[in-house]
Amino acid sequence: MADPFEGARFAGLLLAGSGLVGALLVGTSAFVSPAIWNGPEDVALRLIARHRLIWRTANVGFVLATVMTAAGLFVLPGEVGERGASLALAAAVAFALAGTLWLMTLSIRLVVTPGVASGFVSDGTVDPVFPPLARLGGATYVAFIFIGGAAMVTLGAAILIGGSIAALVGWASAAIGLLIVGGYLMFGDMLPAFVYFPTTIVGIALLLATG
Repeated sequence: MADPFEGARFAGLLLAGSGLVGALLVGTSAFVSPAIWNGPEDVALRLIARHRLIWRTANVGFVLATVMTAAGLFVLPGEVGERGASLALAAAVAFALAGTLWLMTLSIRLVVTPGVASGFVSDGTVDPVFPPLARLGGATYVAFIFIGGAAMVTLGAAILIGGSIAALVGWASAAIGLLIVGGYLMFGDMLPAFVYFPTTIVGIALLLATG
């Protein structure tokens, strides 16, 4: 039986597992209006108050996926091939930075936003502390998208240079990373789930390769 803590397999379990955990938990938000994420403040707060469990579940899903992805990326440098190891480490460090900023946003969503939403529904006012925190969360989210996208491009380059993982996986990671950054620049928004696509693909490739 394969050792689940063997380098490539462990990285694969973390990276593919993060995609699965994210899909299952964040996917619960498909049962409510997308305005819960990007609608006008009054609409979003009412939806959050009405669907507190889904809001918390989805954001916890992002937290878990982020932590698992970061952990998997730090295992990965030894598995991409010697020539790509330093770039893979740079990708891991970049994602860790991006993830830390994203966790700040998620902390605000989990700790502050539900109470603000309940208060808004009950008395029609928004806690004055919330707007600056929401702006901070928005800024750290944008940073996550840009740095996370750059990390995926770097990861793709590491895979291509290292040669131990299929080149198609490297090209896919780099292309998705560019699309993440380019999409935000073009449309002014980008679903955070896209940042996890390349690492999920890498994780699946590793699991298939290690049997």
